[in-house]
Amino acid sequence: MDVYVARQPIFDRNMNVFGYELLYRGSINNFFEGTDDNKATAELINNAFLTMNIDELIDETKAFINFPQKLLIEEIPLLLSSDSVVVEVLENVEINENVIEACKKLREKGYIITLGDFVISKESFLPLMEIAHIVKIEFSAVNYIKQRQLIKQYQNRIKFLADKVETREEYQLAMDMGYDYFQGYFFSKPVIIKGKEIESLNINLI
Repeated sequence: MDVYVARQPIFDRNMNVFGYELLYRGSINNFFEGTDDNKATAELINNAFLTMNIDELIDETKAFINFPQKLLIEEIPLLLSSDSVVVEVLENVEINENVIEACKKLREKGYIITLGDFVISKESFLPLMEIAHIVKIEFSAVNYIKQRQLIKQYQNRIKFLADKVETREEYQLAMDMGYDYFQGYFFSKPVIIKGKEIESLNINLI
């Protein structure tokens, strides 16, 4: 059976690839066709780590993987290597004590924590600002003044990633603002990688 993973590169200020965001794909169609975030992340991990060669997928960089609330609390990221995986906490995660404790433990274990699609107006995210290594902001969706203020406030201890950068002008503006990493269609759309699942082999690996 064919399985699919999409990857989109993330660049640093020198245009070196820092990592790849890995995205669940249920078919050759290059968009999310699922409805269950937990299932999508579980299948992504299976496809990327058990079916495909993760080292080839990420070219010895970092794999940014979205983890929904349930999988964070169940400590699923601990099954993966902290050397290669960046744990991305999305904006739809309910920030409560369990999530905060799970993220603290992951950081203590050496994992890089990223706040994905960070919403500046959500005060519930503030406790995670004390834990996160990277904050990802949808560049064109957030007021530029607020972005500058946030970067100025936290830049001494947090890296910032400009997401959904779609034009050269946006890229240059994000550089000028002080962003550390960049991702978006201006650089590359997600590229689908296809593999073939060998069911009996995966069962033995698990």
